[in-house]
Amino acid sequence: MTNKLVKSQTNDIQLSYNFNDMEYKINIYEASKDNTLRFVLGFENTNPLIVIGVNPSTADDQKPDATIRRVLGYVKRNNFNGFLMINIYPFRSTNPNNLPAKLDNTIHQQNLIHIQKVFSKYKKATILAAFGNPIMQKKYLNDCFSDIVKMSVQYDLEWKQIGTLTQSGNPRHPSRGSYLPLEKFDTNKYL
Repeated sequence: MTNKLVKSQTNDIQLSYNFNDMEYKINIYEASKDNTLRFVLGFENTNPLIVIGVNPSTADDQKPDATIRRVLGYVKRNNFNGFLMINIYPFRSTNPNNLPAKLDNTIHQQNLIHIQKVFSKYKKATILAAFGNPIMQKKYLNDCFSDIVKMSVQYDLEWKQIGTLTQSGNPRHPSRGSYLPLEKFDTNKYL
């Protein structure tokens, strides 16, 4: 499967982001040519919140979905000036149960390359683990997350979670429940 970026970051265009009316403007959107995979979605700025979900749903560079709308709420409430949405596995699906039964390692490696570019650009950024219990849907998702955490160590990122962990012990998904404070997330303890 050959993937080409639909759109990529453009350094020569300055886009504004108005958090008061939650105007939706995206300046980075990296996806496969057929748009079945989404690697990075967001508005890059000097202090973005990097959010990691399980897999992308319907949000794109033209319209947000419920998850992205909630992410924007966390961005505004926590004084970030942008966001970057990445995922444990980049395969688009509105239901994590519909993810492939087995890991496609080529796709996973492509995803890691995109994530590493984000981490290397924002070496001391805050990363919000926000994948909820859907990580339990496929065994390989936990392995993919472990690879992301191992790669992140060199970048000194500050890991956060929404409130406390779920009853199953996972970081909460942003669209579940009310807005809660961002708390420290211990990746070593989690894994």
